[in-house]
Amino acid sequence: MSETFIELTEDDFDDQYPLIPNHMNRSAGWAIGDDGGCLFETYGQELDFVKRQDRRRVWTLIDGDDGDLYVVSGLHHFNRVGYLLSRDPIPDGTFIQVRIPMETDDEGA
Repeated sequence: MSETFIELTEDDFDDQYPLIPNHMNRSAGWAIGDDGGCLFETYGQELDFVKRQDRRRVWTLIDGDDGDLYVVSGLHHFNRVGYLLSRDPIPDGTFIQVRIPMETDDEGA
């Protein structure tokens, strides 16, 4: 069985998959309003917590080889920056990717 691939914009991702704040570290990255940061670490008790969650609600923030960041559905280890948890699960048989373009110093010149 093949997976359905979906690419979302950042805004669509934010609308469709609201994130859960990191209750273990209020100053975690990926801040959403006044609720604190949502990014979970890649080690220790934060990783243990992420691993206990429904796999369909786990997202990995990845440092892409092209210099951009990506949020991808699922628990991944390659080039990971951290993990995110959404309130709502993705559909079974689906892989979702969100590209987050990063500006380079050259672009500002």
